[in-house]
Amino acid sequence: MFSMRKIIALTALGAAVLVSAWLICSRVAQARRDSAWRAAIVQFQRDLPIGTSKADVQRYLNARNIRYLAATRGGSRVEAYEIKIGEDPGGLVCEPWDVSVALEFSSADVLKQIHISRSGTCL
Repeated sequence: MFSMRKIIALTALGAAVLVSAWLICSRVAQARRDSAWRAAIVQFQRDLPIGTSKADVQRYLNARNIRYLAATRGGSRVEAYEIKIGEDPGGLVCEPWDVSVALEFSSADVLKQIHISRSGTCL
């Protein structure tokens, strides 16, 4: 019969193996998602060079039937167009996060940056 120490040691070892496997799987899954997000941004970076006017960006998106959100930050002027490309899963204290390509504009209404944006809610 197993002693109490052996039972505790085996339980701890089993828990450590399960946690390690979960961490590895979640990191692999996140790396795959990040790769997909980077692939999605390439099209926009290729087709919309920095310095493109906001009107030309809007025509580009509308011509391709790409749905986007005109985002304002602290005012009424549109500072970015956000195109949702997926979701990152939530966790124990977070809901799933929206992942978007953000097309940010300067105060002169020209494209200044294209990047991945994540937004979500945590407790």
